Amino acid sequence: MNKLNPHLSVDCVIFGVDNQRLRVLLVDRDTKGQPAETYDHNRLKLPGGLVFNNELLSDAATRVLEELSGMKKTTLYQFDVLDSLNRMGNEADRVWLEETTGLSIERVVSIAYYGIVESSVINSCNQNSHWVEMNQTHNLPFDHEDIIQGALTAIRQRFKRDGLIFGYLPEKFTINQLQNLISVFYDEEPDSRNFRKKIKKLDFIVALNEKQKNVAHKPAQLYRFDPDKFAQFSNNRIIF
Repeated sequence: MNKLNPHLSVDCVIFGVDNQRLRVLLVDRDTKGQPAETYDHNRLKLPGGLVFNNELLSDAATRVLEELSGMKKTTLYQFDVLDSLNRMGNEADRVWLEETTGLSIERVVSIAYYGIVESSVINSCNQNSHWVEMNQTHNLPFDHEDIIQGALTAIRQRFKRDGLIFGYLPEKFTINQLQNLISVFYDEEPDSRNFRKKIKKLDFIVALNEKQKNVAHKPAQLYRFDPDKFAQFSNNRIIF
């Protein structure tokens, strides 16, 4: 019989980029039949749940995310292990977990994953999913607010280390598109003039002999990301 492990869980932080806004996916914790417009945030949580004893952690994360949000085939990256002794310091959280699982639970260690999706995916989630702007993710259960901040920190590190951010741009992009995407994930928007000067010095961002087409404004220069040159680049010099 497939049994849940009462001491091991997964939590997924899914960021959505939509119209230069960064939002995070939360799901219903306990609706009790209330309409969505009456929810406050302490009724919402990150998509997460206990792991089956015969299940790999990565499979559990994919399964839980799909079960709770309807989201399929999302690329997930493991980034943290949450093992604080105070994770269930709020008695109401522990009671809710025991009631929903039918298990006696005193401590749960959680493996955290993150993913980034575009607006087309945001609109395809089920009715139990809620995309909440980053500055509105307050009063969440357990340590979910800390997990979200940890995921954002991990993403910023990967932007510098792996060039992950370029995977969310068109193959041919403008400097303005890159700047806008960076501003979504950072607290402060880069200074446009200095940003352009610094970007043009990076040899892994290659200027093309092309400009935008069919735009209402003056066509901007197009660029592409060169992963081979990025692999040879000193990460200490990356500016975002």
